[in-house]
Amino acid sequence: MVNYTKKNKRINIMNKYAAEFYGTFLLLIAITGTFHLLNNVLIAPPYLIVLSIAFAVGAILYTNITLFMNISGAHFNPAVTFMMYLRGKINQSDALIYSILQILGGILGVIFTHLMFGENIFSISNIDRSSNFLIIAELLATSGLLIVIAVAEKKNPEKIPATVGLFIMSATLFTSSTCFANPAVTLSRIFTDSGVGIDPYSALLFFVSQLVCAFIVSKIIEN
Repeated sequence: MVNYTKKNKRINIMNKYAAEFYGTFLLLIAITGTFHLLNNVLIAPPYLIVLSIAFAVGAILYTNITLFMNISGAHFNPAVTFMMYLRGKINQSDALIYSILQILGGILGVIFTHLMFGENIFSISNIDRSSNFLIIAELLATSGLLIVIAVAEKKNPEKIPATVGLFIMSATLFTSSTCFANPAVTLSRIFTDSGVGIDPYSALLFFVSQLVCAFIVSKIIEN
C-alpha cells in the first residue's frame, strides 16, 4: 500500500524548494534580459533601460510572490530567508537550502539570459560598485525591503506581492545603487559582463551589507 501522506509531504518539500529556485531564476532573467533587450537589441537610451528594468523586476516579483507565497513563502532572496530564520519563521535546514537554491537559480538565470541573447555564456563583471555612497544606498534599499516585508506580514499579508513589487520598482529608481537588495541577485550579477554586472569585490561589500540589514531588521521588528 502506498503511503500517500509521506508521498505528499515529499512533494510539498520539493515544491517549496523548486519555487525558490525558479522564482530567483526568473528574477535574474527579468534584470539581465531586460537590459540586454533594450541596450543591445533596441539600443534604447539609458533612462529608458533603468525605467524598464524597474518595471520588469517589480512585475515579476508581484507575479512570483502571488504564485508562490503559499508554497515556499516566496523569499527569492537570502537576506529575506536569513531574516525569517532569525525571527523563527523558518528552520535552519530550510534556510540553508533556500539560500543555496536562490543563488544557483540566480546564476542559472544569468546564464540563460546570455544564451537567449547570443552572449558569452560565462563572463565576469568588472564594474566597480564599491563606492561608499553605493553601499549606503544598498543599506537603505535592503533595510527598506525587509521592513516592508516584516510589517506587511504582520498587518496585511495579502498585500505583500504588491508592496514588495512596488517598493523594489521605486527603490530601483531612487537609490544610487539601483537597488540590488538581495545577496542572490548580487552574487549572480558577478557573472554578467554587462551594464547590470558587479565586480566580485563590490559584490562582497554588497553581500555583507545586505546580511547586516537582515540581522538588524530582524531584531527591530517584533513578531
